Amino acid sequence: MIDAAFAARPDSADRRALTTPPHTPRRVGVERGSSPAVEAVRDDPSSAEEFWERIVRDGTPLVEGTGSVREYTWAHRGEAERVALVAGKLTDDTTMDDVMFERLPGTDLFALTLRIRSDWRGTYALAVDDGSPAEPSPALAERRARALGVTDPARHDRVTAWYELVIRSRPDPLAREQFRGASVASGPDAPPLPERASSDEACHIFPARIPSASGGVREAVWYLPHGIARAGGVIVMLDGDRRLADGEADFAAWARAHLAADTAVLLLGHGSLAERDADLTCNPALVDDLRALLADAPIEIPAHPERTAIQGSSLGGLSALYAQCVAPEVFGTSICQSPSFWWPNAKSGHDPEWLTTALASSAARLRNVHLSVGSDEWVLLDPVRRMRDVVRTRADRLDYEEFAGGHDVPCWEASLPRVLRAFGV
Repeated sequence: MIDAAFAARPDSADRRALTTPPHTPRRVGVERGSSPAVEAVRDDPSSAEEFWERIVRDGTPLVEGTGSVREYTWAHRGEAERVALVAGKLTDDTTMDDVMFERLPGTDLFALTLRIRSDWRGTYALAVDDGSPAEPSPALAERRARALGVTDPARHDRVTAWYELVIRSRPDPLAREQFRGASVASGPDAPPLPERASSDEACHIFPARIPSASGGVREAVWYLPHGIARAGGVIVMLDGDRRLADGEADFAAWARAHLAADTAVLLLGHGSLAERDADLTCNPALVDDLRALLADAPIEIPAHPERTAIQGSSLGGLSALYAQCVAPEVFGTSICQSPSFWWPNAKSGHDPEWLTTALASSAARLRNVHLSVGSDEWVLLDPVRRMRDVVRTRADRLDYEEFAGGHDVPCWEASLPRVLRAFGV
């Protein structure tokens, strides 16, 4: 039976307001820096070709300096009215002026230098405005509508102007790193990304379909280690369809590299944006479906919670901890990366940080919890820290970290293998 503290899940006829993250302005701007390489071109425009050859050869961003903060420089060449950096959680409408590239006099080069921590990592794109018309994709139009729906009307002109730039964003052709099609910037002290592995070995992927507690059919996928009749452990991975985006063979190779040899994986997908919002916001039907899927596993799995973990990021991180709170007899470990503990948005008429309040007022006892959040996630930092303080009073073990970055898959992927090893998954 669910603890009464978790029974009254917030709901609203305006689901967009309920599930749209707060668009809180950044507390501080983005610090512009000075690049010796760029300043050399300012002093001598004839050296522009040499500078560009270096950028093409070494890739972007160019990182200069020493110590815990470095100078990161991005560059663009060609005619444009404006060029801007669009980096997850580093830039938004409030920092738009800070991330505009400058045209280097006497050249066709644009450059931007920012001072950022040496262990930072983030995905980014370049917004190049050449004056031609541009239309947003349906997904970007939805993001813009959500942003305008929850921001102060005084910011609407800035939000609209920012999205006019974001519409024009594209991957950086000079980026040194890429991850699933996105450009990635990493500082010299950033933790390494796991190497992409692949294998020709047969995949052990089994589709699973059960009637969903919320109606319809719940679709999931099991990954099973090769050659075992009984799993030693299980991890449920929310947003599992995204993990299979690179192909089943790549996922199987990742699992063999980073999971215990006898760990089975249950990968859940969550449908469209609206369906995901409903599924991953402390939904008891999701937990009921997980119970049914685990009970119907294609091989024998351990029944003890010490050997069953659940992992998610963003709304998935919120739901991972919620599942552990309402079903601690099933889930002994939750791995919550950049969890959306702000939920629900106060614009919906509900008090924010519902799960934190519920856990604090409950009698729940948890085994193992991992919480992590990025230093650039200014909307999440305080809610995650408040949840950390509550979990400390409820969990046998809490691992907590703040990493240099934002709401970015590469940041989560860099730390996940280490977290899995720490919890013996």
